[in-house]
Amino acid sequence: MATLIGLLASTGLRSGEVVRLDRGDVDLTNGIVFVRKTKFRKDRLVPVHPTTQAALRRYARGRDAVFSRPKDEAFFLSSRGCRLSAAGLQSNFVKARKLSGLSNGK
Repeated sequence: MATLIGLLASTGLRSGEVVRLDRGDVDLTNGIVFVRKTKFRKDRLVPVHPTTQAALRRYARGRDAVFSRPKDEAFFLSSRGCRLSAAGLQSNFVKARKLSGLSNGK
């Protein structure tokens, strides 16, 4: 979750765009993320900061160590090795927010 949230924060990508990323969309060598079919049905290239690039590399190494044969081509995987869904992302974000002690504004 930390890497995914960091990518959201550092690039301004939308959560739906991040969960739709495939492995081939993330260029870990050149630090470019290819976002397909954005909100307005366009594609775009998003450069990432070197620190974000390094975090994405660490995540990918850890992901590949745990899921050597992934069930899917998604870049970000759920704990089951499948593409992380938007609902799963939201649920995990709520858990992370609670663990951090951040209030939901109520």
